[in-house]
Amino acid sequence: MGSLRQKRVTHDLVIDHASSAPPAEPTFDKRLTLGEITLAHGILAPNDGFHLGSSQVMVALQDGAPFPMEWRLPESDRLHAGSISKGQIHLGDGRPLWCRCEAQSSFFAFAMDISFFRESEASAFDGESESTIRMTVGVEDREIERLCTLARRVLDGGDIGRRLYIEGLAAALAVHLRIGYGAPSRPPRPYRGGLTLSQQRRVLDYIATHLDDDLGLSDLAAITGLSLHHFGRAFKTTMGSSPHRYLMEQRVARACELLRRNEKTISEIACATGFSSHSHLTANFHRLTGVTPSQYRHSPP
Repeated sequence: MGSLRQKRVTHDLVIDHASSAPPAEPTFDKRLTLGEITLAHGILAPNDGFHLGSSQVMVALQDGAPFPMEWRLPESDRLHAGSISKGQIHLGDGRPLWCRCEAQSSFFAFAMDISFFRESEASAFDGESESTIRMTVGVEDREIERLCTLARRVLDGGDIGRRLYIEGLAAALAVHLRIGYGAPSRPPRPYRGGLTLSQQRRVLDYIATHLDDDLGLSDLAAITGLSLHHFGRAFKTTMGSSPHRYLMEQRVARACELLRRNEKTISEIACATGFSSHSHLTANFHRLTGVTPSQYRHSPP
């Protein structure tokens, strides 16, 4: 909740100046922006009521102890009250929500720029008219919880991956929000075809020459001329694995070559193959090969 992409979140908060209470705002102990996607973990202190909005389409997963909360949806005079429990989700559509919390709350936020949401929506639903996501407080949704849990691992420094992986999760989240909380519509159009030989060659050549770059799903989709929604499915149909899995396999294969040459440190190899750190390379290397980079380097050819 709140603007996640600004250095100071108050820039996009709409504070209730009629209140005599001091302005409240969330504080973030972790924040990561990858392309048009933002992940953050924040804490909202107890407050006497204020308006809080975001410039992005956002879901916030409550991950702390239960706390009492009162809220009023935009353009409504009705006051709601209830206990917000761990695992419940808040959906934000960018409009300011009035809320009052009597205890500290802790949450994980998964947010995407409206442009990313619209592109994912249009590609999945064949350009149907844009939907308006219903702002919702305290909903239980296992699919959103699952996507947030996977994204949280990246924010916490896990070995899952970075931009390519997160954009895939965000595209899935956008489609789920449209289906469950947007305007009524038919299911997304299935896409069963794979990449053409030309598309396959272009995207694989691009990956091979940009292994050390922060590749995004949108970058690879643009090379093939496919939408975000269709590219991931077409790639997996052709290659037998997701774009993220393939990228990790290619980076590890390249790391194996550099380890055998014994010219660079493991940290230098991590940087040269697109991993964020020595530990990031080690985790992915071990997951795919069963040994650490150091063990591989010192093993018989």
